[in-house]
Amino acid sequence: MKRIASIILLILGIYMIYLSIPSEGVIMRPPMVSGVAFILIGLVWLNPKTA
Repeated sequence: MKRIASIILLILGIYMIYLSIPSEGVIMRPPMVSGVAFILIGLVWLNPKTA
């Protein structure tokens, strides 16, 4: 269950970073920060040392 949640967090993080980069070139910071945080949490949960 933890593995599935971490994969969902990784996908959500990548999607949030994708949404934070608009075509005008101005980066929206809240989605970017949330995306990076989701990716980091997902990677920590996927790490076998934290199991």
